[in-house]
Amino acid sequence: MWVLRLISGEGIPTVFVSVAGRSNGLGPVTSGNTVFPVINCPPVSGEWGPHDVWSSLRLPSGLGCTTVLFPEAAALAAAQILAMSDHVIWAKLRASQLNTWVSLKMADKKIKQEQKA
Repeated sequence: MWVLRLISGEGIPTVFVSVAGRSNGLGPVTSGNTVFPVINCPPVSGEWGPHDVWSSLRLPSGLGCTTVLFPEAAALAAAQILAMSDHVIWAKLRASQLNTWVSLKMADKKIKQEQKA
């Protein structure tokens, strides 16, 4: 927990992404020891994977963590949080969203043209 104490005094926008197997208690423990946002990304694997995720979802009162199942989703959630205080990250996320929108519009147009033919 010395890392939490060190980072807490720096004034740097911070998001913790907790990845831990088994009972996945790292996220809730981190959340209970810092005011920074915490994103859980439990590795769902093996026989107990579907059951282990519950320790990231059912939290004690007073704790708040976001839980996602895929590392890409954890990275996107962290970027969206950090984008609130960093215009460069915001611009990159917005450009990515616009590129996705344009790609979908083009794919939709192509499908409509193929249906007419």
